[in-house]
Amino acid sequence: MIVFKKIVCVLIIAPFLALCSGCASYRFGRLPSPYINDHPAPISQKDVSVAVEFLGYTQADSTFDCELTKRKVTPVFIVIDNRSNAAYGFRKADADSSYLPAEEVAKKCARSTMGRLLGYGFLALCPFVWIIFIPLVIAEMINCPTINSRMKNDYMTNEIADTTIGPNRSISGIMFVAPLSSGQLFNVPLVNRETGERLVFQFQSNQQGAASVQAPQENKEKVKEKKEPKKNFGP
Repeated sequence: MIVFKKIVCVLIIAPFLALCSGCASYRFGRLPSPYINDHPAPISQKDVSVAVEFLGYTQADSTFDCELTKRKVTPVFIVIDNRSNAAYGFRKADADSSYLPAEEVAKKCARSTMGRLLGYGFLALCPFVWIIFIPLVIAEMINCPTINSRMKNDYMTNEIADTTIGPNRSISGIMFVAPLSSGQLFNVPLVNRETGERLVFQFQSNQQGAASVQAPQENKEKVKEKKEPKKNFGP
């Protein structure tokens, strides 16, 4: 009877762990379009247009090949198109002080074969499982660093930069923030590098990932009535 149980342990549990705990694959998905005209509801002020898309749970997890929701991270895709004659500065910290650098998010999503195995508790402690599993562990210990390096590079390459957007220029990319509740406001502030004038583009999140305008930014009286806390929006 004991021998039979050991055989079952090898034939069933080992393949299950091999399939469920490996890190042999990674694929970065497709992000939304970087072109402002491809977004249905951009906000425009003084010849500067901004579009925001909050990636829904399923889209976020599949795009980054990581369960970002479990790691309490929400990716926000931002497009800024400057058709004015002025240069505008953008900083992620001005938009949301809770933002996480892409490198930190990549660390949260890094593959770890040993960590996953230990997560299975007593199932992973079966000695007969390890006889079969050790070669796979060794192979994946070699493979995981390569995958994690690719992941880090993909996340950082597609992260929106803190930069100055010159006349007739545009930028786009992902910004990682803390989870947003449905209806929560998300601001994209830009600062005129010459005059110091600040333009604030305001969006409202929802659970489907789409963005909608909370209020016309040109109506200064309505913006004042909101009495939002002051923030340091950079130089």
